[in-house]
Amino acid sequence: MRGVRLGLLLLLPLLVLLGFAGTRLLEHSLKARLEVALGQSFGCSVGSGGFEIHWARRTVEVSNLTMTCPLSVSGPDRSVPPLVTIRKLSARVDILSLLNRVIALDSLSVDGGRVTAVSRASGDNYREVLERWAAGIHPEGLSGGATIRRISFVRTDLSILLADRGVGVTLHADRALLRPNLFMNRFRLEIPSGSLSTVVAGRTLASSTLRATASFAEGGLPDLEIRTDSPGGRLQVQGQILSFGTEPVASLFIQGRLTLASLAPLLPAGTPVPGGSMAFRSYLHGRIDRLRARAVVTAPELTLGGRRLRDLRVILSMVPGMLEARPVEVTVGESRIRGRLWANLAGPDPRARVRVRETGRGGIMGAFTLTASGVVPLPKKPEDWGTFLGGLGHLAGVS
Repeated sequence: MRGVRLGLLLLLPLLVLLGFAGTRLLEHSLKARLEVALGQSFGCSVGSGGFEIHWARRTVEVSNLTMTCPLSVSGPDRSVPPLVTIRKLSARVDILSLLNRVIALDSLSVDGGRVTAVSRASGDNYREVLERWAAGIHPEGLSGGATIRRISFVRTDLSILLADRGVGVTLHADRALLRPNLFMNRFRLEIPSGSLSTVVAGRTLASSTLRATASFAEGGLPDLEIRTDSPGGRLQVQGQILSFGTEPVASLFIQGRLTLASLAPLLPAGTPVPGGSMAFRSYLHGRIDRLRARAVVTAPELTLGGRRLRDLRVILSMVPGMLEARPVEVTVGESRIRGRLWANLAGPDPRARVRVRETGRGGIMGAFTLTASGVVPLPKKPEDWGTFLGGLGHLAGVS
């Protein structure tokens, strides 16, 4: 009996060592399987820092996961930041399914994630990924997959960068929940807490709060709603963005109110900050890179270039490279100005044709009506628009 006990005591450390070694071999195998599966499925380079299995908690943890995808069109520079980076990815899993063809995950948690979609004239780093996802492409030699009941996010960002235009938009989720269907081809996203920031020519404008919901299906967003609030105003976006895998097409209703002083971070240093607030309603539609839009902008009172403007109302129509404001109505002092503007924003020499009609009463002239038309050069650089708007305010005050 004593010998049996001694044998068990000697065997126990060996079993522990074998179990430890077996776990490490399984972790190494699953890490390689994960990287190969993601890389072959999406045509990207995938790497991770670590892969750990915790048997007692029935969890699997992956650290420092990255997925770098080349631009979809060949060019002189195909280098882009990783499409996906995740500081920590953890999953509660059916342990026995790790040995099966389909891995069953009760939940998946993403902490410190970032998706960076980059679009350039030479291509983008996301379209091929979405095409492969919509087509259900599987890696060679791996016919299995995974089922996930729910995916939660903490401190995760989604960024869209239009690199050639110097414009970027980042949606930050303090927390979010993504619910897939059983076939893993439709998802419902809820973001109860987050923020939104926009970068234009290196200058940043951010909201303080954000709430959003969206549905993902067939490579698009058939149902999207975003609401943001900040001291500078509020914004609501509703609509859909479809066909990410081919040519993204958007249909979006956007409305809100904006305090012009909140635009100060976008203006060059020393530029007089406009005063007042404006409300807007707009509809955008068409391909993402060739959007058309129509908007109505109103403001009870504004200050531009030190001049006070009242009862502003503008109806804008925009197509790529062109903008029309018809009509533009505003009151300056005792005069009411009504006009029309056609702007050519494309090419090396942007300019606008302007036609205005002013009616009012003053001085020895009494009641009067003035009309004028001409061509106005437009700023070529974003940083020049602050001075340009200030000049418009000064011109509006000259009767």
